[in-house]
Amino acid sequence: MKIGGQYLNELEYQDIEGYEITGLPPGNPPNNYGNYVGSMSNHDAYENLIDVLQNGGTIATNGFEGMKTVEIIEKIYESGGASSGH
Repeated sequence: MKIGGQYLNELEYQDIEGYEITGLPPGNPPNNYGNYVGSMSNHDAYENLIDVLQNGGTIATNGFEGMKTVEIIEKIYESGGASSGH
């Protein structure tokens, strides 16, 4: 499996025996500042935070998901799966 894209939000390749990941929504596009395009749009995350804090809305994600994301990244580095860009 290869996760890529400028913001590591795209599944670029998969070859998993007996399994295929399908139906993933497209990643958020980068912000467009006119002469510069960059930084991933995370406005939906901020909107959710404001909704939760001000209106008692439903939290879109949780701490466990964040911890699992960090755990996956650490395991990639420990296994030597993350290159130094060479």
